[in-house]
Amino acid sequence: MLIISFGRMGMYSILPVLLLFILGFLLQRGSTLTQTSVAGAKRIVSDLALPALLFQAFSSLEIESKYLILVVTIFLVCLLMVLLGKALAKPLRMETPYFPLLLGGFEMGMLGYALFLSIYGSEHVGKMALIDLGQVLFVFFVLMAFLIRERDGAHTTKALLVQFITSPVILAIGGGIVVSIIGPWFSPHPVWTAIDEGVSLLASLTTPLIALSIGYGIHIKKEGLSWSLKTIMVRKLVLLGLALLINHFLIDRLLGMETIYRYALLVMFLTPPPYVVTIYMRPNDTANADYVDNTLSLDTLVSIVMVMFAAVLYT
Repeated sequence: MLIISFGRMGMYSILPVLLLFILGFLLQRGSTLTQTSVAGAKRIVSDLALPALLFQAFSSLEIESKYLILVVTIFLVCLLMVLLGKALAKPLRMETPYFPLLLGGFEMGMLGYALFLSIYGSEHVGKMALIDLGQVLFVFFVLMAFLIRERDGAHTTKALLVQFITSPVILAIGGGIVVSIIGPWFSPHPVWTAIDEGVSLLASLTTPLIALSIGYGIHIKKEGLSWSLKTIMVRKLVLLGLALLINHFLIDRLLGMETIYRYALLVMFLTPPPYVVTIYMRPNDTANADYVDNTLSLDTLVSIVMVMFAAVLYT
């Protein structure tokens, strides 16, 4: 009875995010939000609010060596999904180079954290950040390399490395880890408390801005729709199976980690592909752009529904 009650609470707790998501979608028809203002909101999330959230999460996280196994495993899962996509492209008649790339990686920054926080609370965000780390490395060093090569025909490792080390998200994670190590050596001080409260206020912008922005950005076209449905079906079926296996054999049995890590991994594996895919496409590639946009929009809707059901059933 307690399990069912907790699951229902998890489903209901996501409703505020869902309502903001719907509001953002409805505001497509008005003038309150525009493409420019939504782009600015996304920039605030990616450069300020989300880094603040991750800094807080990692600054209070106790880093253990066993976590490295989980980070490497998730990185390899993302890579495996891309290779699986390349193997399945011909049998499924997916005549687009973006099919394998839409199978690897997860949109955590602009969706996953908002869903996880709304259900499980900000006190567990450090666990989600740790689960997210492996796929962050995959997106920066593998997915973006594939995307740039598809667009330009080549990529430079130096450019990817510079982009990685100057990313606000990576800087925030690194700063948080440093604080978690040296923090115990410093005595509490009103200045540090004030800074921490300021960071908390900034971090609290993450969920509402994400929900409104994502809702506003939902657009579905007929072109490329069948490819999108195939992509989402393959992605969800394979990743759901992998999530259950990793949770049971790795997180539970081998590493003996807290239950919240299982929930975090499942939420991440249910999120759509990284939205960054659209940024690295050729401007005149209309057919592939329609396919990618449809896939991201539809998968976002499917992900929200699946996470709501997972909050009820997977406890």
